[in-house]
Amino acid sequence: MFCGAQISLYPMCDRFVEVILKGLEKVREIKQVRFETDDLSTCVIGPPYWVFQVAKNLFQGAAQTGVHVVMHALFSRGCPGEPDDPICTPCTPESPLATPELLDLRSLPLSNIPVAAQFSLYPLGSGTYMETIYRQIQEAKQEGTYSKGKHFVSRLDGDLERVFGTVYNAFQRASSEVGHVVVHLTVSANSPTAKKST
Repeated sequence: MFCGAQISLYPMCDRFVEVILKGLEKVREIKQVRFETDDLSTCVIGPPYWVFQVAKNLFQGAAQTGVHVVMHALFSRGCPGEPDDPICTPCTPESPLATPELLDLRSLPLSNIPVAAQFSLYPLGSGTYMETIYRQIQEAKQEGTYSKGKHFVSRLDGDLERVFGTVYNAFQRASSEVGHVVVHLTVSANSPTAKKST
């Protein structure tokens, strides 16, 4: 299945190059994806699990420096794309009865990096898209990372592993129902605002 993401990482410090390189150390060994980088973002293309692993590991490596860091990522599966790009062919859902590959969040080792995130899920081309979205919100509540609804997004809080796992699971479950799925994700760690409020 074709899947990809556009990822931008924003360390809030003067030594941003050093922090980004720390993040990149966490993804160098992942060979299951291809990368394309420009001055705005890095495009990662490959199987969904590995695309999300790249995003998570990149963010984790940067967050481990202790610097306030923010990531914005757009994940997409089944994008029709440009008509002259053979990799971007429209997809159908895996199968109405397909069991998506999900992460068991309870069994994930904790990173001990608390993060705040907000994400939006877009199951495109479906007349029942709101039902799909509501189901994923309920699942996020069950997984224990859902904090609250905000305008246009759902807020997640918790350990980095579990927050990224919640977003991955929502993406996978929606992909078993709809051919074209998009997720917008913003995630923050080490925020001075969060420290002041605790």
